[in-house]
Amino acid sequence: MSSSTPEPPSPTPSVTTAAETALTGNGDVPQVLDPDLLEHLPVTVHSQSGYQQRIFATWPEFGKPKIDAAIRGYYLSTIKQFEQDYPQPTDPEAPSPELNLDWHLLAASPSMIGIVADGYQFAGADASDLWHSMWFDPSTDTVYQPADLVNSYAVSTALVGLEPSRRTMVTTLDLSPLGSNPYGAATLVAFTGNGDLIVGFDECQVAACVEDRVTMTIPATTVAPMLTAAGKRAQAAEMDPVDPTTTASASSPSPVPVVTPQPTAKKVNCKKLKCVAITFDDGPGAYTKQLLGYLKAGNVPATFFMLGQQVDTYPSTARAVAKAGHEIGVHTWSHRDLTRLSPIQIDKEITSTVDIIRNETGVTPTLLRPPYGAVNSTVRKEARKAGLAVVLWNVDTLDWKTRSTPKTVKAALRDTRRGSIILLHDIHKTSVAAVPDIIAGLQAKGYTFVTVTDLLGNPQPGVMYRYGR
Repeated sequence: MSSSTPEPPSPTPSVTTAAETALTGNGDVPQVLDPDLLEHLPVTVHSQSGYQQRIFATWPEFGKPKIDAAIRGYYLSTIKQFEQDYPQPTDPEAPSPELNLDWHLLAASPSMIGIVADGYQFAGADASDLWHSMWFDPSTDTVYQPADLVNSYAVSTALVGLEPSRRTMVTTLDLSPLGSNPYGAATLVAFTGNGDLIVGFDECQVAACVEDRVTMTIPATTVAPMLTAAGKRAQAAEMDPVDPTTTASASSPSPVPVVTPQPTAKKVNCKKLKCVAITFDDGPGAYTKQLLGYLKAGNVPATFFMLGQQVDTYPSTARAVAKAGHEIGVHTWSHRDLTRLSPIQIDKEITSTVDIIRNETGVTPTLLRPPYGAVNSTVRKEARKAGLAVVLWNVDTLDWKTRSTPKTVKAALRDTRRGSIILLHDIHKTSVAAVPDIIAGLQAKGYTFVTVTDLLGNPQPGVMYRYGR
């Protein structure tokens, strides 16, 4: 659990309108709330990546032992199962397995919060989407299973009754393999804004894989007598969400502050000085503000390649990065391997992140770092269209793998040369803790820290760079 200082909550909840955060499926899907509603709660980010097996997961933790154990347990068990089912291929030319797990807020009140894990996995020729809803009471540290929300027998009976009519839209729908309790096998339990119950299943679970994730909806009037007391609170928290810390005297929402970035450090001549750029991926996160303190103490400019979903979760931290004068680049919205996406999907990952960075910080990015450093001609073409230079690195500290502060420091000091672009991740506590010693060690060797743009001089859209002058 992060021990960082939490950010202030946003008093008024809102449904997010960003297409990137919307759930997709065959049938009704629940709306997702703006994560600003939980901005005062620290979010722990788990990240694992490699040259063959690619995994990225992010989930919230709420400072409640039972709740956090349940959330963490789902994500880590899913990751472990994926690693076992799809080991790293021995053939370097074989497609790399990929697992991406995001999260969305479904419902919120002082006595009930609902979230959903939203996942994508790729294994060779097969790709599929998955989801998993979780409900809990933050006031009592109580985790609710699907069976705690409704009368399972009654809901299962209703689902079987709906099957014939639903099959007109999902022709291969078949609940029979799930036995007498299909509700018990559901991976999504949520509500519409009108109070209808949405019961969802993963791809390939109840229909042909081409049918996508399938949902079935029971009208609010039908489901009403099936709801338990906890189920009624869940329904209310989704129909009329409120800040979990709301009191009767809650103030009206405050406007988003206008960010005026501080002037960057005086331009340096990298033809004469030993310039290097230190970069941070996957944030902003729970440790980014601590990192800003270390950078300020060392008078060091840095470049942050931000995920759109993290800016959406930590907007005030993103603004703090901009206000401190650091450079901000794009790391896509959800950390997908761009080489597996269509041009339209790549454009969506890039432009949505550019938009939220610009809206929250006032900064318009000019740099793109593709997740995993995965680049092909299509990615470079889309980057060029978006006006972004493609920036990789030539010093990988392996901080994401070792999770060791001493090893991270050693790698940075050992491998850095003039013109190096150093890769770190501000979502890891051990990585952030390494920064003071990295700064001191490289400055002692005569290196001068600059932003990536200053290191490269005049980076061009669509051109790929691994190091500078």
